[in-house]
Amino acid sequence: MLIPKYWAQHKQRFDSQVKVDNASDTLKSKQATIKRYGWSDISQIEALKHAKGRVAEAHNRWLAGEDIVRRERREEYNEINGIPIREQIISEQFFPSSSQSKTASTQLIVTRNSYGAQVANVDNIAIIDVDNDDLLRYRYPEHYSRHGFMPALLINQSKPSSKLKIWLFILVFILIASVIAWLGLSWLWLLAVMFGATAYLWQQASQRDKAIAQQYADNIASLMPYMTDLIQRRVAAHPAEQFRLYETPAGFRIIATHNTVLPKDGVVTEWFEFFHADANYVRLCQAQQCFRARLTAKPWRMAEVENNNLAKDIPAKEFWFADDISQHDSDNELQHTDLTARKQWITDYEGFAKGYRACRYVETFSGRGSHNHSAQIAIDEFIQWHDDACRVEKELAMA
Repeated sequence: MLIPKYWAQHKQRFDSQVKVDNASDTLKSKQATIKRYGWSDISQIEALKHAKGRVAEAHNRWLAGEDIVRRERREEYNEINGIPIREQIISEQFFPSSSQSKTASTQLIVTRNSYGAQVANVDNIAIIDVDNDDLLRYRYPEHYSRHGFMPALLINQSKPSSKLKIWLFILVFILIASVIAWLGLSWLWLLAVMFGATAYLWQQASQRDKAIAQQYADNIASLMPYMTDLIQRRVAAHPAEQFRLYETPAGFRIIATHNTVLPKDGVVTEWFEFFHADANYVRLCQAQQCFRARLTAKPWRMAEVENNNLAKDIPAKEFWFADDISQHDSDNELQHTDLTARKQWITDYEGFAKGYRACRYVETFSGRGSHNHSAQIAIDEFIQWHDDACRVEKELAMA
C-alpha cells in the first residue's frame, strides 16, 4: 500500500533571465514559485528532503523551458498526479491479530481523509464501492445519462407537445390582455388573470416535481433487489466466491470473504466491472494498491453540522502533517491556530460520529464451492473489526 507515514511541503521562489530573441542581448526576467509535497516512511526530515528534491527537479524542467505545474495541488483521489494517499495515519494493524498464527496476513491502515472521516485501507481483502448514480445509469439507461441523472419525466417537458402548450398559453394571455384593453376595463382584471395563471403554473410545476421525486425514489428503491440479483448471479456462476453486502447512504459496499486478493488481480477487475463499481474508486485502488472503506460519518450528513455544533470542513487541510510548522512560509502563528482548531474539530467530530453508522449489513451470498481456509482467519477478523468500526448492527442513522 502506498500510504506514507510522514509528509512535508516545500515552496521556493526562483528567478532567472532569458534572452528576448537570439539576435539581441536584451535579457528578460523570469520568475516562478514552485511548491511540491514530499513523503517518507522514515521521518519528517526525510519527507522534507524529498519535497526539496522534487522542487529542484521541477525547477530544472522549468529552466529547460517545460511548462510545469507551479503549485502542486491536493486531489481527492491522487490517482492522476502520481502522489500517494496523503492522509494522516491513525492506526495500523495486521490480521490475524495473533503473531503466532501461520495463516496469511492482512495489513490494515486507518487514515483520516480530507473531510475528517476515518477510512480503512486494506491490502488484500477486496472491497467494492458502488454508487447509486452509477447503478441508475445501468438499471435505467433510457432515463439517466453519463452527464447527468435526469429522470425521463423531466426530459419529456422539452417535447414538441409540451412546448406547443406553452406557446398556446402565451397567445391566450395576450388575447385576454388585448380584450381587456379594447373594452377599457380596469387593469385589475389583467392582474387577476396574471395571478390565476401563476397559480396554475405553480400547481403544474409542483405536480411535475412530485412525479419526478416519486420516480427517483422508486428507482432508488429498486436498486437493492437489482444488486442482490447481481451478486446471486455472480456466485451462481462462480461457486467458490462469497460476498457480504452492505448498504451505504448513497450506494452499496461489497466485501469478498472467500479469499484474499490484490487490486491488480484480474478477478478484481472482473468484480469492479460486473458490480459497476465507482470509477474514481477503481482508479484509486489500482494506483495506490489497496482497497478502501469509510468507517465514520461524512460531516455534512450529520445533524450537528446543520445545527452549527460542528464546522462542515476540517481545519488545516493543507499542512496537518507539519510537526515543525516553522518550515512553512506563511504566518506561523496562524498555522498554529489552525492546527489547534483541527485537534478540537477532531475531538468534537469523533464524539458526534458515535451517533451514526457508516453502512448497514444486508446479507451474505455464498456459492457452493470451498473457501480458502488458509486466509479465512484473517478475513473473519477483519470483517468483525470492520462491522464494529462502522457500527453496522446498531440502529443508528446512516451518514
